[in-house]
Amino acid sequence: MNPRTRSCQILLLTAAIVFSIYSQAGAHFVWVYAENGKVKVVFGEGLEPDQAQFLTGLSEMKTYTVLDGQSKQVKLEQRTEGDEGWFEISQNKLGRSVEVSCPYGVFGRGDKKMFLDYSAKHVICSGAEKHTSAAPSKNLPLDLIPQFRDGKLNLTVYFNGQPLKGAEVELEVIDTDSLSAITGDSGQVSLQLASRYVIRAKHTVMDAGEIDGKEFSERRYYCTLVLDVSGTSNEKKTAPQASKTNDGRTASNWVIEKVDANYAEFPRGMTSFGAAVVNGCVYVIGGKSGKAHSYAKSYQNRNVYRLDLKDGGKNWQVVADNLGLQGLAIVGHADRVYRIGGLEARNQEGDDHDLHSVDFVKALDPEKRTWLELPKLPMGRSSFDACIVGNHIYVIGGWTMAGDKETVWATEMLKLDLSQPDAQWQAIKAPFKTRALAVRCHQEKLFVIGGIQEKGGPTNAVHVFDLKTAKWTTGPEVPTEGQIKAFGCSAVSLGKHLLVSTYDGGIFKLNADAASWDKVHQLDAGRFFHQMLPVGKSKFALVGGSHMEHGSHREIEVFELTERKSNKKSEPQEGTN
Repeated sequence: MNPRTRSCQILLLTAAIVFSIYSQAGAHFVWVYAENGKVKVVFGEGLEPDQAQFLTGLSEMKTYTVLDGQSKQVKLEQRTEGDEGWFEISQNKLGRSVEVSCPYGVFGRGDKKMFLDYSAKHVICSGAEKHTSAAPSKNLPLDLIPQFRDGKLNLTVYFNGQPLKGAEVELEVIDTDSLSAITGDSGQVSLQLASRYVIRAKHTVMDAGEIDGKEFSERRYYCTLVLDVSGTSNEKKTAPQASKTNDGRTASNWVIEKVDANYAEFPRGMTSFGAAVVNGCVYVIGGKSGKAHSYAKSYQNRNVYRLDLKDGGKNWQVVADNLGLQGLAIVGHADRVYRIGGLEARNQEGDDHDLHSVDFVKALDPEKRTWLELPKLPMGRSSFDACIVGNHIYVIGGWTMAGDKETVWATEMLKLDLSQPDAQWQAIKAPFKTRALAVRCHQEKLFVIGGIQEKGGPTNAVHVFDLKTAKWTTGPEVPTEGQIKAFGCSAVSLGKHLLVSTYDGGIFKLNADAASWDKVHQLDAGRFFHQMLPVGKSKFALVGGSHMEHGSHREIEVFELTERKSNKKSEPQEGTN
């Protein structure tokens, strides 16, 4: 998950726009950016150092800066920390722009061989400036030139000094949103003003050739631009204020208090796992460790973990083996743990991602430690959520990934009757395309909360399915703060109360009339891609997950929902018995 997930208004001059999240997840590019007084060059998926071994491909890299109106080549120092590596130079030795040119060489993907040529830029400017640099660089074959007009950023793509029609432009971050577009005749796109942009452009030339005895059929040019507006990239932003409910009130009748449960730490730092409480035990299946947006077989958890709450939750046990998966869901029913779908990484660490949503559904008998086969999903599905209602499993949201094939977003809710031996999955049309959401049954209704949409980015939307009428309605939005909204949220139903935990650290409770949410708690450190589990009639636990600033969560936090006492007993007065 970079998280790269905030929303903004985007205006394209000449092209259609497609919102997406984690575009080309796993691909490596050259990036140059400023951080803590240093300018760093990395080769990875985003603005953070990746494995040091990847830097060997940058042997032809040259770095330039503009000082006193002249472009000058500068030398960077290679640094390593653990298995991570990068290049850096003090920022005070550079001008307001830095350029990196790096012919990478021949790269193979299947039967296709291509020559890769990377360019990277970092520019510091003010949004009040009329332009940063009106002319393309002589050092970069593919270049991105930013110019400000009327409070908007106009971006022009140049190839060999000429505006490039049809260039593929991907905005990875606008304070963390993403989009993709194709430039028109002018080679331009126009973007609303923000404090940081992280942009990538691509141009392919069908030009076969041979270098160092290696043949290739095409040349691919990439250029990345990190543009910091009105300051450097390490400026600290104001922390979000406490969230409010739709009508501006905080919860008046209910409060959440942390409980010292002293449960054992989560067995490993993980996100995107499945968890459920069955017969007084917490079961955890699947999940992903490692860097955000980096996927491999070795990063996916293959153990089935169990924490016995009846024994005080003191130790995690491995009770079964499992296919390495993430983005799955598990539910408990009749002493069994049901594992549904998920995403399997079939590539090794460092290789191109090969990600596949699976259609497997299995039931674990914890006592016998055996897996039972159930009817498969109609097609592979991952990044969804599921819940159990009576004898029925409901699967909602998600998408289907199949290697290099186009990703397909789910448009149907699925239902399986466990009481019928020959039952198959039934499909029910859903009025949304959303993944990384939370699904819980509450008062005979299914609440589908948050996530990220196929079009529109992260959302606070709530969809409600009435189990009696089989009709969909719209519920009250979760009033989170921040651009990530309720992406990767988790929810729990405690009797008459439905609660949701979001990335901004807010915990919200649905009001009795189901018309709005009250904020009942603010966590010191929020989580997403975690699980919110019932561990008592009025208690719940936050398990796993991560935060972009705080990292992975190992502590299991337990909270109790209690009703606020409105009438205090009179204090005894002096002189009375």
